[in-house]
Amino acid sequence: MPAPTACPILEVDRALSSYVHAREETLKIRRALSKYLTASLRPVSAETQNQHLNHECPPNISAVSTNPPGLKGSRLDYLHALRARNNAQSRHKELQASIEDLQQAHIAEHPAQAQPAYDNGSTQSYVSLLRQRRRQAELQVIQHSLERLLTTRQPLGLEDPRTLVEKTIGNQPDLPAERLEQLSQTQDDQTYIFKLKQEVLDARSNLDRANAARKDAQTKAPSSPTLQQQVFALECARDEIVEWVQNELAKLEEESVFLEDASPIKRPTHEATPADLSSIEERIRCAYDKYTTARASLLQHYEMLQHSPVGPASDGNDASGTSEESTQYSTQQPKPVTTLLSHFPHLTHVANTERSLLQQSVYLQSQIEAADQDIDEMLLRLSGESHLLPAGSKDVTAWAKTANEAEVATSAAAKEHILASRQEISSVSAIVELCSLQSKVLATS
Repeated sequence: MPAPTACPILEVDRALSSYVHAREETLKIRRALSKYLTASLRPVSAETQNQHLNHECPPNISAVSTNPPGLKGSRLDYLHALRARNNAQSRHKELQASIEDLQQAHIAEHPAQAQPAYDNGSTQSYVSLLRQRRRQAELQVIQHSLERLLTTRQPLGLEDPRTLVEKTIGNQPDLPAERLEQLSQTQDDQTYIFKLKQEVLDARSNLDRANAARKDAQTKAPSSPTLQQQVFALECARDEIVEWVQNELAKLEEESVFLEDASPIKRPTHEATPADLSSIEERIRCAYDKYTTARASLLQHYEMLQHSPVGPASDGNDASGTSEESTQYSTQQPKPVTTLLSHFPHLTHVANTERSLLQQSVYLQSQIEAADQDIDEMLLRLSGESHLLPAGSKDVTAWAKTANEAEVATSAAAKEHILASRQEISSVSAIVELCSLQSKVLATS
């Protein structure tokens, strides 16, 4: 009857089912064993005290024919075999005694009769033949038993449950290389990947809309835009770039709080100051005054260049002087701000790359520190459990040396066991060959 609660692993339950019984069966087996032990160790009478010895060397008492209580199976067969052996021995003794009596009587009746010369030789050959037949029978029994030992398998019930489990389901798998905290964050990683894919799709759709709008604008306005339109477009682009950079920085601040805390470069904390309208108006007025003065100076220089006096052609010195002044003035003219707009994407890309590299280096540094801490903890635990090195040792070289020594010792012990097993196998094979040769010799003789 199987156990009321089965093991969740089917192979383990199947391997241990022969060892597990119900409560009623267990109590029944215990009662039978206790009854048999009490009957064997505490006999009822003195005659049944040494029953096994009595069956082996019977003293001709009546207790030999009685069976002990609770004797079943192989024990009962063994008892019957002992009784049959005792009966055969007694019968053999009786026959030997009768043969001796007949010989003595024959000698007494015919004392002067001489036996022929060939009688001793034939008797000796017959006796040797009988001995050879007996040896052949013994060798056949030994050979048959060896063949049965080689062919039969060990019963599953006698093996260790651990070996049965290892043969059925294999060894225990190794632990994963990742940390448990990282394994528990699979759902967060999936959500981050989903958000990233969604943002990529949004960016692609925005790019498609921007390309379509640019094509529409190019088709609708083929003429070159004016200076005011260019300035307005550049201001809008600058505002969009600033807004995009601020949004991306806000996202990075929300998603990488740990990296910002672990980074060596900390952001300065500015306290929120109340806005002063008068100072803001003064700054705007100052900026506007600077703009008007710069514009007036530019217009004045432009008018001077347009209405510059041109001298006679014969005056080569004046012409050369004016040309040198004009070239010097042209070289000294400041470059427009629009030439810097082409470098803005590269500068923003460099800044983003630098920031990402800093975050990645900080993350890798934290991962390396965590790995070093895990290695130290594992070495401490191993030093406390293995007793190969003193407790608290963290030196990796010492552990490597100890591991190499243990590996060498293990390989040497394994080789010794292999050599011993090979010797035993060779001895058994030699015995089998000898038995086969003897059987062949006896068969030919």
